[in-house]
Amino acid sequence: MTRSTEGVRADYLWDAGQSRSIAEALDPVLAEIREVLGADAAMVVYRPNPAAGDARVLAASTAREVDPLLPNEPLVFGDVLPRHRPQVLVDLDVASTVRELRLRLHSAVTVPWRDAFGAGTVIVGNLARPLPPASERQLQARCTRRVSAAVRCGRREGGRRMGADLRAALSEVADATASSDDAGSALAAILVSARDLFGSEVAYLSLPEYDTETFTFDQVLGIRTAQFRHLRIDLGQGLGGLARSVQRPVRSLDYASDARLHAAPVAETVREGIVSAMAAPLLLDEQVKAVLYIGDRHLHPFSQTDEDLLGEFAGYATLGLKRRAVEQHRSAVVARQERERLAFAVHDNVVRRLLEIGFEAEAAAQRGDEDLRLRMAVIGSAAEQCMDALRGQLTMLTGEHRPRRAAQVLEEITDVQRATGVRRTSELVGARSDDLVAGAVADALVRIGQEALVNAEIHSGCAHEHVVLDLTAGSAALTVEDDGCGLDADALDRVLVGASPHLGVRGMRATATRAGGHLTVGPSPRGGLALRATIPT
Repeated sequence: MTRSTEGVRADYLWDAGQSRSIAEALDPVLAEIREVLGADAAMVVYRPNPAAGDARVLAASTAREVDPLLPNEPLVFGDVLPRHRPQVLVDLDVASTVRELRLRLHSAVTVPWRDAFGAGTVIVGNLARPLPPASERQLQARCTRRVSAAVRCGRREGGRRMGADLRAALSEVADATASSDDAGSALAAILVSARDLFGSEVAYLSLPEYDTETFTFDQVLGIRTAQFRHLRIDLGQGLGGLARSVQRPVRSLDYASDARLHAAPVAETVREGIVSAMAAPLLLDEQVKAVLYIGDRHLHPFSQTDEDLLGEFAGYATLGLKRRAVEQHRSAVVARQERERLAFAVHDNVVRRLLEIGFEAEAAAQRGDEDLRLRMAVIGSAAEQCMDALRGQLTMLTGEHRPRRAAQVLEEITDVQRATGVRRTSELVGARSDDLVAGAVADALVRIGQEALVNAEIHSGCAHEHVVLDLTAGSAALTVEDDGCGLDADALDRVLVGASPHLGVRGMRATATRAGGHLTVGPSPRGGLALRATIPT
């Protein structure tokens, strides 16, 4: 393998990978050129050796009214760019291949240049007016040496950064692997280090389920939606399935429109907001034991360099993993996920029906004679006791008082079965999605939140429910609002009394009290009710 004097692979150097070092070195040069020539846009594009595929943006400077181009973004041009001499082009079309972005430069000057890694072109132009006379000579004089010098400087700095970042990431993984035989901790360290290495918004890891064909997500960072987190990916399916099939890293700049991806979970990925992603298989004894993903909720033009860097990281990161420990962790993950699926299914069906029985018993007791009232009170009390007992067993089944990430708490709340036609939205305030919530607090928040949502759907006839989880240093506050019919003043007073006859409020208040907190109910700005539970952490 050829190596540069900086100790970084030479084929990493043409674009300096994800470090943006070349763009940072070129930005002031292009800004000055654009100012001197009074141009709307100035860019440097590049094709590495061997010249194949689309040209890539190394850097760009544009006027405010022009859509910005991104480092490493692939472009196509309406005319063939000159290879040997500067040239003036008229009506030059510039288009991105990964998004709806198109420029037409009415007048453009192009200056080609070459180096050891490939061929580049400096392009300066205006959208609607000609460039001033002598622009061609001025641009050639300014960019011949300065552009190539800036690119060399950026490559050196980028190579240095990449080498340092890779060594730091692998050191973190090695420390986690050496200090524990727990495969789950080692895989978590790999996930965090990969996310930090690329500065990505999300990272997630999939493991084989019962066979080697179907993989399911185990650990996730920054993931918000339950639908995405519960995906199962078959061999060859989507980005991760493709990475497993070819047993090397793959990238997708625009996941939703990537024609290479077979049976990809596009709807779930779009709902999660992920636009660009990469996936790399983690190999042990030449077998894929996991798939590592990183991604962003904006267009991130990952390059071949990024793909190679992820592959090198994945290869080194797995050296300390022990096959037996990974298998044991996989078995534990599968068992836990099966328990969670069973618990969620039971809660969505049985607990909800018990809650409805309790509500109906309460309503009938208020209308009937004394004998019927007593019988209905017994039915309602039995339903409430069954719910408490069943919820206790479900908590044990899924891991009693298990700490959860803040995003997972919000996900468990909104995961409860919803009525047809009801829309749910949620937001996390005061914390990152990866911040941990203590087990007892998380249990109380989930129970209160789920019951509040079901209660609103049964009683209010709402069409929209909104959940807010606000975490501070000393407390966790959960607010559930709806746009339903609400309650008049007398009914609200009855709900707010200490010994509320309302089954749902009574249960939620008891849960909050047991956790050391309190519950309030009042009118919602959305027109219905707003329920707020505050629990000390």
